[in-house]
Amino acid sequence: MPEFTITRQIGAPVEKVWEVLDQFGDIARWNSGVKSSELTSEGPVREGSTRHCDFAPMGGVNERIETYIPDQRMTVNLYETFKLPISGATADFNIAEHEDGTALTLVYRYELNRLGRAVKGTTDKQMRKGISGLADELQLESERTAAEV
Repeated sequence: MPEFTITRQIGAPVEKVWEVLDQFGDIARWNSGVKSSELTSEGPVREGSTRHCDFAPMGGVNERIETYIPDQRMTVNLYETFKLPISGATADFNIAEHEDGTALTLVYRYELNRLGRAVKGTTDKQMRKGISGLADELQLESERTAAEV
C-alpha cells in the first residue's frame, strides 16, 4: 500500500485547526478539490461519524472517522470510492502546538485498484498533488479562521 507524509507549519492555534477539521461534513466549503460534501451520520462529529464527498470533475468517496482525539488526531478511512483509481485510503491528521502555531503531520495511505495499477505513476503523482493541496487549503482556512477573532 503506497504511503507518504505531508507536513505543514500552520500560523494558527491548534484549537482553530481542529475547528476546521471538526466541521467534518463541510469540507467542500474550504477544500476546492471537493465539489460537495455532507455528513451522513447523526449527532455530533466523533469516532464513527461518516460523510460523502464528490470531487471535481468526477469521482467520490464515503469516509468514516476511525480515530477522534480532539485537538490532536483525526484518522479518516476512505472505505468506499467511486470512479477513482484507488479502492480505499486512510488520511491520518496529527496536530500539535509548535512555536506560535500548529504543526500538521498528515500520513496518507492508499490502495490502488485495477485502474490505479494500470497508471500507477500518474496515480501516485495525482494522489500526492491532491493531498498536498488539501494540506495547503487546511492551512489557509485555519489561518483565515484564526485571523477573524
